[in-house]
Amino acid sequence: MRRRLGIYASLFLSLGLLLSFVRPYRVSDISMNYSLMDGDIVWVENWSAGFHVPSFFFYVDRHLWSREEGMRRGAIYAFRHPLDRRLYLKRCVALPGDRLFQKDKDLYLQLGGDSDRTREFAEQSGAQAVRIRGEWWLKNPYERFYVVVHDSSVVGPKELIDYPLTTVPPHRYFFMGDYRDNSTDSRFFGPVPYEYIYYKVFSIWKRSRTMEELGSVSHFDELHPLVIRKKY
Repeated sequence: MRRRLGIYASLFLSLGLLLSFVRPYRVSDISMNYSLMDGDIVWVENWSAGFHVPSFFFYVDRHLWSREEGMRRGAIYAFRHPLDRRLYLKRCVALPGDRLFQKDKDLYLQLGGDSDRTREFAEQSGAQAVRIRGEWWLKNPYERFYVVVHDSSVVGPKELIDYPLTTVPPHRYFFMGDYRDNSTDSRFFGPVPYEYIYYKVFSIWKRSRTMEELGSVSHFDELHPLVIRKKY
């Protein structure tokens, strides 16, 4: 009996240790359509951007080992919403020191607040760069590399259309959903503190879908409390 209990305890501890570093999550939101869709499974890891206190039915906003240099633009992270106690999955669109603004739903990004560096990146990557008031900005850079969705019928609130020029503060990160017009993200609650960032998505298991299923996907969350749509 004791031996059996010892085996069970070892298995339980081994599983707990494993889930501290790698674990799956089921997507149940549409704010990342079509990169992540309802029913997909994402695998997250807890080491490349530091080792965060694992979330086992509770949240402790602290890293046991900090490694902010592991944070990457364009990666998807699980972070705790600054205003409640849930984990959100969004894409990191700006790092500390980056400047960004949004105009007529177009996102403009300046890497590290450095105009020349931004122009050089555009030349190397093929991203679109525009010159505004003598400075270079990347225009909608993520639309070149990822599926970014807009809904032409969404006309508000203003945060989804225009966002003021912002410099991301130290130790904070700017997140946005890939379905830009139906995402509660940093445009509403501001850049996310590093300590609130728990995991990085490293693998996505997309469930199989037929054309009929994709055609019936809801492109708008009727429960979203903020989105204003055109009246037809």
